[in-house]
Amino acid sequence: MANFYSAAKKVKKFRKQQHVVIESLDQSLTGITHVDNKVVFVPGALPHEKVAIQIVDEQKKYAKATLIAVEEQSELRIAPDCEHFTICGGCQVQYLSNEDQLSLKESALQRRFSFAASQALWQDAIGSQPWHYRRRGRIGVNIEKNKELRVGFRQRGSNDIINIKQCNVLAKPFDKIFQPLFDLIDTLEAREKIGHVEVIATPDHPVAIFRVLKNLSNDDKKSISDFAQQQNLLVLIEDNDGEILPLDAKRDVTLSYPMAQYKIEFEPGNFIQVNSDVNEKMVARAIDWLDIKSTDKILDLFCGVGNFSLAIAQKAQLVVGVEGVKEMVQQATKNAELANIDNAVFYHSNLAQPLSEQQWFGSKLRKKVDKILLDPARDGALDICRQLSQLQPAKIVYVSCDPASLERDSKVIIEQGYRVEKMCAMDMFPQTTHVESMALFVKAPKKVKRVKKRLG
Repeated sequence: MANFYSAAKKVKKFRKQQHVVIESLDQSLTGITHVDNKVVFVPGALPHEKVAIQIVDEQKKYAKATLIAVEEQSELRIAPDCEHFTICGGCQVQYLSNEDQLSLKESALQRRFSFAASQALWQDAIGSQPWHYRRRGRIGVNIEKNKELRVGFRQRGSNDIINIKQCNVLAKPFDKIFQPLFDLIDTLEAREKIGHVEVIATPDHPVAIFRVLKNLSNDDKKSISDFAQQQNLLVLIEDNDGEILPLDAKRDVTLSYPMAQYKIEFEPGNFIQVNSDVNEKMVARAIDWLDIKSTDKILDLFCGVGNFSLAIAQKAQLVVGVEGVKEMVQQATKNAELANIDNAVFYHSNLAQPLSEQQWFGSKLRKKVDKILLDPARDGALDICRQLSQLQPAKIVYVSCDPASLERDSKVIIEQGYRVEKMCAMDMFPQTTHVESMALFVKAPKKVKRVKKRLG
């Protein structure tokens, strides 16, 4: 019989509790200290605090620790507003005021982008109301092994759902929907087949989308219908195939939100920004930074349902929106038609592919682009940024939801002859570690070569 060698698994021996002083914060507002010349990340800790920590994950160059106790606290620390804060994974920094959250996020961004933007280039941050800002959210539903129902959000550092009584981050009336929702689901025959409930607050009506993994009985439909009337909700049902239909099949459903003087419609599955107030300010600032002329041809990449496009079209000669999700392109086209906008056209295209393969590149724009707006997902826009030399826009506004991808893409844009003229932070998600940002790149003037004069 053959014997096969099996290397013994290395078991990490975590250290005992240690007492350290937090030195600074990283991009995600996580505390940073050093133990034995190794960087240690401590979530929940603030600069200059003396804390007790337990290292729980030790790597070669860094370690992660759990905050055990704050022994000497920062003057910035406040009491969290929510009773679920210590266990719910939805919020991470309620121990800071909203003003301090934004200030620290902005400072971290400035340090990160010091290679490209000096202090003088940073514009005022776009702030947000601290509570009831989130117009869209997903409420988890789970049945435990003991058949106990859970309705709420994921526990911090876990996939387990915990029961929530109230969430002040959600827009009204959804901040207090949890107990009525729990009471409803607990009575349904399909109790164990409810995956989640997505809530969307629109100006016309609040919407609740029940993800249901089986056909509902008539009794369940009646119970949900009564619940909808009591809570003044429009209820939609998402079936096992992902199709979303009204509970009342005869009812026509149109979801929308205002932008500038237009109404932007969207389907339940479409992406929209969750913070309506910050979204409006963000669009207005992007348009201001682009400094649009009536002769400009503008490219709106990752355009979604036309969030920026319709407002840009007010001022430009032509707007070409490009989006990778076909259904959103169709919705953007419809939104332009509803707004009587005839100088905006939308294309479904994979922006990771070469420009030579993009239909919009040659036909509509004839390879001439005056300005570009980029609003990519967290992965960024590296592929298209590498091809900007073929487009040569005078200005680029990049809206980012991830500092890491913006940093990477900024370096590529700068290498192609651009400089950063303005940057700002945007507080799209108060009470969390998340921060969005926006950068304006302008075409740098070409350096004039000096010609040495010959003597004689």
